[in-house]
Amino acid sequence: MNLNLHLFGGLTRFERWFLGVAWVVIVLKCALVWWAVPHYHAPISPFIVIGPTLFFAAVVTALWLTRRE
Repeated sequence: MNLNLHLFGGLTRFERWFLGVAWVVIVLKCALVWWAVPHYHAPISPFIVIGPTLFFAAVVTALWLTRRE
């Protein structure tokens, strides 16, 4: 099994910045949802929004980091 432990080694500086900024935006969105749902008495759990957001962000990040050219 060939495991690449240097996932960020193949990324350009722009790609690393883009990935970092994207994750900061995702985390800020999740924090906003975590605050807004109880603040506005929404009848849903914040996990209904946050769970899929984090799951799909992780899947897309994993696919992007393991892409082959």
